[in-house]
Amino acid sequence: MTQSQSDNVINAVQGELFNFSLSADHASGYRGSVAMKVAGITYRQLDYWARKSIIEPSIHASSGSGSRRLYSFKDIAIMAVAKRLLDAGVNLVNVTTAIIFLNRYSEERLRNMTIICDGQSVQECDENQDNMRSMLASGLAVFAIAVGRIVSRVEEDLSSENSVDATQVEEKSSKSTRKSYSKPTSHTSSNSWSLVQETWG
Repeated sequence: MTQSQSDNVINAVQGELFNFSLSADHASGYRGSVAMKVAGITYRQLDYWARKSIIEPSIHASSGSGSRRLYSFKDIAIMAVAKRLLDAGVNLVNVTTAIIFLNRYSEERLRNMTIICDGQSVQECDENQDNMRSMLASGLAVFAIAVGRIVSRVEEDLSSENSVDATQVEEKSSKSTRKSYSKPTSHTSSNSWSLVQETWG
């Protein structure tokens, strides 16, 4: 698959993930630096995923210079699964498919989930393993990822990290925006009028 085709597939799913992961119940989240550390990814990956709407910060999105991204526990857990898939050699298009699939489920469901992938589709491995048998019958290479184990590891790692109150981040962002659009002071206007008087006598 060419880079152009890959970008087209990624662009086609933009906006979907954000709706799945939005939650008004979360009052705090984790900064991007914590998400990177726990998920084992680089800043370049974190930023790319956010800009392409592959994994966006569901607590607080970046809204310009000085604003901070805040990620939920679920966001970071899915990042860690995505990293595991990338390390296994799955391309970004298929990883994106897996991310969309995982975002449809609650945190509790993810804790007890194993997914199977054949490079084209992603399914949950059910108790009777019918999905696994169906994929194997296709003749394609199939692999499984124990999502629940990754979620547990992320939860353990985050227990030693500090979370951030979302309202504090929003207040700082609002102050920064107001400061950026502040009006010129009356002192500046006075100086400008004095310059006109000096120029024209």
